[in-house]
Parts: sequence; C-alpha cells; structure tokens
Amino acid sequence: MNKMTKWIGVDLDGTLAQVSHGNFGMIGRPVEAMMNRVKAWLNEGDYEVRIFTARAADPNQIGKVKDWLSRNGLAGLEVTHLKDRDMIELWDDKAVRVERNTGKVCEGCGNAERDQPGFSHRKRTLSDIPQHTDC
Repeated sequence: MNKMTKWIGVDLDGTLAQVSHGNFGMIGRPVEAMMNRVKAWLNEGDYEVRIFTARAADPNQIGKVKDWLSRNGLAGLEVTHLKDRDMIELWDDKAVRVERNTGKVCEGCGNAERDQPGFSHRKRTLSDIPQHTDC
C-alpha cells in the first residue's frame, strides 16, 4: 500500500479555523491545536492532508480557503467536499464516530452530549491505529 494515496480530511470551520455565529462568510482565526496537528502530519509525510469543507461546493469559496491556508502556513493543501475510498480519517467538529457496518455509535462517543464542553474522542495517533477502523 502506498500510504501517500491515503488521506486525512480536516474540516475548516469550527475545526481548523474558529467560527463565530452569524459570520459564516468569514474564515476565523486558526485553532492552534489543530494547526499543530496538521503540520505534524505533513512533517511525518505518511499521509496527504486535505481540507474537507462544505465551502468547496461553491467554486467562489475555494480561493478564499486557499488564501487562508497560505496565510496560515498550510499552502498547497487540496480543498474538497468529496470523499473517496482513500480517505482514512475525518476530523470534524460535527462528526460522530459510528462503528463500521453496525450503525452503533462508538463507545467513546456514546455518552456525548451535543454542545457540551470537554467532549473528545479517545486520544490516538496515526501510528497507533494503522487501519483506523476501530473506535
């Protein structure tokens, strides 16, 4: 398997960039922890990172996203709203992990309450979970 054909999707608004209610058109300030995580993945070089955002459905937004990425040290990342078989992870503030082929919410997410501070998935790294299919 060529790892570089595999990619990690990272949401923009609310994940990589801060979002403020009522100002969806603007891309907010970088979320430092997520920026550091993405830069570490890029430095490792094992997987491609793509910005996975609904903004990419509007061709006028793609340039704005790419400009923001360039200004914040992430120039050259692909911006998309489409996933394929090569996507191995999606980092998104709205996603809930579901066990493959079961419809069950993963154990780490089962007690999650929407909009509650402090909720997070179990800590894991790319090297810890080669296939990223467990929860």
